[in-house]
Amino acid sequence: MFDLGIQEIAVVFIIALIVYGPKNLPEMGRTIGKYISMFKRMVSDVKRQVDLELYEHNDPIKAEIEKINREAMESMQRPQPEATPDNPAPKAEKSAPEAEKHANITPQENPKEGIPIHGK
Repeated sequence: MFDLGIQEIAVVFIIALIVYGPKNLPEMGRTIGKYISMFKRMVSDVKRQVDLELYEHNDPIKAEIEKINREAMESMQRPQPEATPDNPAPKAEKSAPEAEKHANITPQENPKEGIPIHGK
């Protein structure tokens, strides 16, 4: 918290001993300790309250994210329908720019194997 070394603490202790005397110094130490603990308690209460407010503020967002994650996991775990003559498997749709890109490709033949391949 403070950048105090051993020498600075010793100087403060000696000054306090001279100013308050050996009789009052233990009482002053207890009083200072009481106020420090009260201050720490207040800081932790404020921190807890701020954390609670932030959690309550983000709670709807977290709930929505969890709902989306849960739906995605359920859709991944569902078995995919198999293709039958009556019910062909659904084909993935291509976006318009991707479909145009693939429309301009002309098939070429691989000279080594005689297998048609797609290229530009």
